[in-house]
Amino acid sequence: MINIIKADLYRIFKGVPIYIALGITVLMISVSIYMVEPGHIGQVNIGDVSTVSSQDEVMDGLTIEVVNNMSVSEIRELMLKKEDYKLDKDILSANMNLYYMFIFVAALAVTVDFSAGSIKNTLSSAIDRKKYFLSKTALVFGVCLLMFFLNTYISYFANLVFNGKNLSSGIGEVTKTSLMQLPPMLALISILNGVAFMTKKTSVYNLIAIPLVMVFQLVLSLAFTLFSINAKYADYELQVMIGKLVNDPSDGYILRSYIVCAVLILVFNTAGWLSFRRSEIR
Repeated sequence: MINIIKADLYRIFKGVPIYIALGITVLMISVSIYMVEPGHIGQVNIGDVSTVSSQDEVMDGLTIEVVNNMSVSEIRELMLKKEDYKLDKDILSANMNLYYMFIFVAALAVTVDFSAGSIKNTLSSAIDRKKYFLSKTALVFGVCLLMFFLNTYISYFANLVFNGKNLSSGIGEVTKTSLMQLPPMLALISILNGVAFMTKKTSVYNLIAIPLVMVFQLVLSLAFTLFSINAKYADYELQVMIGKLVNDPSDGYILRSYIVCAVLILVFNTAGWLSFRRSEIR
């Protein structure tokens, strides 16, 4: 298992795609730091729950016309003077963005082997399917979590350096928030790992994984509208959950959220393993 992980790490970090993913992450952080507002990829409101950023709350005292006529630099100067706004935690509330970076990792670690046909040679050696699955899963989780914590601390230090202590929550608070977000991040990684082992081919995996979150959110939003479902259940959708865990939720909400995450982790990794175990390798 260790040898497979080492070989895959070498292959992943020798290639260009992982650096594209890291570059996109750094670019998004840079834009967020300058704009003093976290960016969102594929944001959909579900039920009565919205993912409005803290910047919108800060701008609440201004008319839409005034805000629309302000330049980016003017908005930035206004935000820098606010004492009750913590940009680093607001960036963490948008960590659903990392899902799209995690797509790269699962593809490079899992589906590339199937698409290239190299998995047949690997399994014909001394490595059985169980060890192969565990090593690939450990690799996907390890690299994705590395990206998650890099995003956390690059955001924190970049905000501290370029925007000052006024917009900083402190490294202890940021670390605590990141640890609270671990279960939903593990759930996201599990979803991609499971889908990768179920689809196997990179083209099919990308076709499903890239629009998966937005399609699910649209279907969920439609279900809430058509069937008048209580909006409180929208709190347990992963994007909403990631945002709410930043803002000191109740112990009850944390427990229920973590139960949802544990179910997703178990279901998708089990589904990936069962699909891989029963599949015919060509």
